Amino acid sequence: MKKIASILAMLLMVLTISLSLNSCGGFTIGAAVGQLQSQCPKDMGGGLTMTNADLVNGNIQITISASQISSDDFDGDSFKALQAQSFKSDADFSKLLKDTKTSVVYKFQLADGEEEVTIAPSDL
Repeated sequence: MKKIASILAMLLMVLTISLSLNSCGGFTIGAAVGQLQSQCPKDMGGGLTMTNADLVNGNIQITISASQISSDDFDGDSFKALQAQSFKSDADFSKLLKDTKTSVVYKFQLADGEEEVTIAPSDL
């Protein structure tokens, strides 16, 4: 479980850094999605690959292939708490999500199924 937590923490840092780099000036939801999509596929290490980033129904949707993690080992609640805290620490990005009422949806493709984690503006 510690390995999974460290892998997810690494993913959290990479995505936060990617989004934070553009959090100045005219940063938009479209720009964030475009930047993430331009990096796909992105090997995140530890068997994780960001395979897609898109704008779906007005929300940012990020697809992560995590074929070495089973549904039993995946802790979506911990990931959500860590990611929400990370977004809160980036005031510009957090404000953008709140102002545009945009959620960030992570779709994890696990070894034995899919898990979805949604961070809504109300979580920030």
